[in-house]
Amino acid sequence: MSIFCSLGMFILDEIHFADGTSLYNVLGGGGVFAMAGSRIVLGSRRSRLCGGIIDIGSDCPEEVLRELQSWDLGAVFRYDNTRLCTRGWNKYGLNDWREFKYTTPKRRIEVDDLKHHEHLIRSRSFHLLCSPGSLREMLESIIAARPDRPLIVYEAIPDRCRPEHLDALNAALEHVDVFSPNAAEAAAFFGEPEPTDRENCERVARMHKARVLLVRCGALGSLLYASGQTKWFPAYHDDPGRSDYKVVDPTGCGNTFVGAFATQLALSGDLEQACVAATVASGLAIEQYGPPRLEAPDRWNGTSFEQRVQTYRRRLVGP
Repeated sequence: MSIFCSLGMFILDEIHFADGTSLYNVLGGGGVFAMAGSRIVLGSRRSRLCGGIIDIGSDCPEEVLRELQSWDLGAVFRYDNTRLCTRGWNKYGLNDWREFKYTTPKRRIEVDDLKHHEHLIRSRSFHLLCSPGSLREMLESIIAARPDRPLIVYEAIPDRCRPEHLDALNAALEHVDVFSPNAAEAAAFFGEPEPTDRENCERVARMHKARVLLVRCGALGSLLYASGQTKWFPAYHDDPGRSDYKVVDPTGCGNTFVGAFATQLALSGDLEQACVAATVASGLAIEQYGPPRLEAPDRWNGTSFEQRVQTYRRRLVGP
């Protein structure tokens, strides 16, 4: 049985910058980033308890495949030489502007795909990344395929975060343990612009009907809203004056955050402990294009997860 299973995809990204430079074959996709977050928390000894499905097409570069395999996951690799990998085109501009589109057909991960692999469908926690309209059907399918109820952490697809989807969201959230949008997505369900300060992030959070709401607010950190109470967790990289400050690309940070959060919550049952783990993992994700680099069995970007957790906890306590 897995501790964590993501229904997100593997995508190969090409990234085009405002200065005319480009990157190609960048490892990405919501599922891959979420699995990276889970793998960071689980460590090498429990790495195979991180699950999902990774669809490898005929054009997957060997170095990308080797990187994924080096994580030693319990994910299922599906090889299909009759199709291309799912690929995404990204254009970055000024003021965090980003445009995205798919350049090859998507291969979605469905609940029926998991049913062929008992360790996946019996996972202790699931990361669902879909539209509100699809969420309830997916939940019912997961629950019907197993004897017990798993932990469900949900991310909405950004272009479905609109007022016309709010009723479907609220209906499905009755069966979701944690809903984790970013601040822009949380506000967009009510037709509002992205909140840019803590006060308005908290106001938008109180408008939602989730059992537990975990709003990812970029440089402001993350907001946990549960049982009518709010608690903030500063971002790992929140002070450019620190010697270890490194912010390169926020793509995938939210997925990494959710993967780490769901895994730690499934292990410990402690929301605050899960928020700390998620913050540390997403801090690793922001330091390069693509996921964090695994340089040794338990060293990501040159440090261990445990070291980073200790550093972050010292910052929370203060001098």
